[in-house]
Amino acid sequence: MPSTRIPPTAEQERASALMALGFTATQAFLLAATKERGEHVETAEVRRLLEMGCSHETAVRILL
Repeated sequence: MPSTRIPPTAEQERASALMALGFTATQAFLLAATKERGEHVETAEVRRLLEMGCSHETAVRILL
């Protein structure tokens, strides 16, 4: 039987990228979730905050 693999959603891809930046799975999925009107937190924005010295916890508080 051939394997049917479902491609990851955009939210799953964003969460994976955020976990690669060091966020926990919970933090990553909270940040990756699509908000009202299709808006979401951009990974580049998160990376910028981390590069400026924000901790992961502070970045989550700022962005949510």
